Amino acid sequence: MKKNQRFANPKNQRFLDRLRAFGIHAALGAPIFPGDEEKTRVAGLLNPLLLGSFITVIFGLVAALLFFTAKAAAGILLGFLFLVALASKLLLQRGRVRQGSLLLLVALWIVASGAGVVSVNGNPFVAVTVSLAVLAGLLLGRESALIALVASSIFYLGLAILRGQGVSLPAVFPITNISTWVVLTMALVLVAGPLTQALRGFQGSLERARQANQELEARGQQLELAVSARTNELSRRTSYLGATTAIAGAMSTVQQDTKSLLERVVGVISDQFGFYHTGLFLLDATETWAVLQAASSVGGKRMLARGHRLRAGAEGIVGTVAVRGEVRMAQDVGQDAVFFNNPDLPETHSEIALPLRARSKIIGVLDVQSKESRAFTAEDVVVLQAIADQVAVAIANADLLRQVAESVEAERRLYAERSREAWQLFLRQHSELSYSSDEQGTNPFDVWEPRMQAAVRTGELVRVDAEQGAIALPLKVREQVIGVLDGRKPDGAAWTESELTLLQVLAEQLSVALESGRLYRDTQLRAARERLVGEVSGRIRETLDLETMLRTAAEQMRQALDLEDLIVRLAPATPKSGVEDA
Repeated sequence: MKKNQRFANPKNQRFLDRLRAFGIHAALGAPIFPGDEEKTRVAGLLNPLLLGSFITVIFGLVAALLFFTAKAAAGILLGFLFLVALASKLLLQRGRVRQGSLLLLVALWIVASGAGVVSVNGNPFVAVTVSLAVLAGLLLGRESALIALVASSIFYLGLAILRGQGVSLPAVFPITNISTWVVLTMALVLVAGPLTQALRGFQGSLERARQANQELEARGQQLELAVSARTNELSRRTSYLGATTAIAGAMSTVQQDTKSLLERVVGVISDQFGFYHTGLFLLDATETWAVLQAASSVGGKRMLARGHRLRAGAEGIVGTVAVRGEVRMAQDVGQDAVFFNNPDLPETHSEIALPLRARSKIIGVLDVQSKESRAFTAEDVVVLQAIADQVAVAIANADLLRQVAESVEAERRLYAERSREAWQLFLRQHSELSYSSDEQGTNPFDVWEPRMQAAVRTGELVRVDAEQGAIALPLKVREQVIGVLDGRKPDGAAWTESELTLLQVLAEQLSVALESGRLYRDTQLRAARERLVGEVSGRIRETLDLETMLRTAAEQMRQALDLEDLIVRLAPATPKSGVEDA
């Protein structure tokens, strides 16, 4: 940031423009290798080291002229360094960064080591070789730094051994305070540029790492928010699915009990969606009032207990929806003019009412209220309307089933009444129809035992305590007693429960068979009557002569009805009395 601000200065920018115009900026600057960050980094370190080498050569030449006595030796070493630095610069420009770095470091090591050999006290040059090990680590890696240190250590160890054995080496460079300062300054110039560049790169890496960390944290927060939103969405979808499944289950188990179904529905909606009040209103027969039928909240149950109702089209959101048949939602009830302020539900901040429509007719309203403002989403509206449609269909089906059940019950009662009348007529005509079966055979039987009369009168199984082996069991057809089954066990033995159960089953089967027989007999009689009517009508229609027709009718009808006599006579306008007629 600061670097950009520094170069953003107009004077600095004009200076850089002039350098670019003469090509100096390209010659002095480090090349950039797109796609190879490591190579670019090493080039950025090598370039200031080369500049430092050129400056060292110039500074060394000046120092040699001013302070050194062996000017020729200094010139040779510095000239060698200049040529190698120039070659390394050419390698750098051609992209051979590693080779250029290695060449320059070896040359610097040779110069420093050679100067240390021919100096009276080589301690300053030892510091230079140590600095070169640091530069080798920056340019070529840790292995190169280790090699440089080992090579320098071996070299100076050998030099110390030679001097310890009295080997005399030429002392070209006498080390004085001035020369020591010069050597250390040259070492500082060599190391300062790469170290500064390395430090700048390290700071840049730290800044990039910090920015990357901030971006990572920001993305992490965004991801957490996205995951949280997705989790909430999945949770809400799960609630939707759970609600629809529970309501579908309620509709499959509660078929005709509409009240139980409505109570299940409001409970499921409040539990699954977290709304504090859900109510279901149904229109009355006149479609004037929307009457509360089920509620989930405590306040709603109080309203239910006192028969709460709202006038359709006149009171509140529910009344409006009951007439218009459209979803009405108040995300902030304080801003909705139609909202009905109910003292039993004081915590309501948002409300939605959805029509219950069955067979294109509004039959009620689903009312849902929340403690939060703007609690209902577009997806909530879709799901709640789907639930309302399900409930409306279930209510309509329950009403239809109830009507069918009532119709079937009415038909059953009518049939039972007709069956009872038919059996009463049959029993009056066949009051002595009875059979008894024993070891001698099966014969007519006309005795009514008291237990038999009691069984017919009460319609229940009768057992006489004094006669343990005798019982009387009524025969029933549709709760109508049509006879009795009386049995006795040998020697007055008691009846077991299994025997009684078997006897009751057989009595029921006998009753069914008797009913079937009666129906078949009635069918046969009806068929015989219809056949007789057909025959008589056919005989009468055989002629078109009125006198013959009347004669045939009198004869056929008397014979069919087995009458003593039958008169068929056409009546005049004013019939004569029987006396005058006689």
